Amino acid sequence: MLSSINGNLKGFSHEEGYLRTSCSKYSLKNLGNRLTHLTNDSVQKRSEDYGKYETGNKLDYNDFQAYLDKTCPLRNICFERDILPQMKKLTADCFRAVWGKVDPLKRTHMFELYGLDFMLDEEFKVYLIEVNTNPDLEVKESPILARLIPTVLDNTFSLAVDPLFPPPPNHTQSHKRSNGSYELCPENKFELVFDEKTDAAQLAEVIRQRGNVILEIDDEDASSSED
Repeated sequence: MLSSINGNLKGFSHEEGYLRTSCSKYSLKNLGNRLTHLTNDSVQKRSEDYGKYETGNKLDYNDFQAYLDKTCPLRNICFERDILPQMKKLTADCFRAVWGKVDPLKRTHMFELYGLDFMLDEEFKVYLIEVNTNPDLEVKESPILARLIPTVLDNTFSLAVDPLFPPPPNHTQSHKRSNGSYELCPENKFELVFDEKTDAAQLAEVIRQRGNVILEIDDEDASSSED
């Protein structure tokens, strides 16, 4: 999530997320089987086995940790220690990469919720696939999403809206359960990974140095051409 409150850009990474799974066993022998290699809901929903192994073809981080403990115990992979920090770093790098261009109008107040898609290789290295500016907020297909999405939205509004429109005194955020009762909104699980106030000067210096390198290379090319 990216916000600008009083003109200061901040980027956040949420501590929770989910994994999309396929309903066909992974294999490199048939690369044309989309149900094996594409975990998008729009693809998986076409299969009769959709939801056969996981409800809505989704896992939360705890479910994935249990899977790791069961299938590769000797690797001693801890999601929070080994995988999640890689995701946070890539998220921070995204904000750093577009700083100065993501909000060219320099609006005083704005925010946007992004959806980042990652992949893991067999060595558990994380790769960023894409950044969605309009992430799917559907909650019907999975109890994981029914719990996660309202929390993410509540957390987003508390960071991006509440500073400008504070809730009434003694007001506590809550969201509605399926049975009609209200559950107190959990603690905000967004972690600050980019702050323009502290990161901008360093980024500006990096851009300046790279600009000088490009100019030096262009000068050398020009000299070579004259020779």
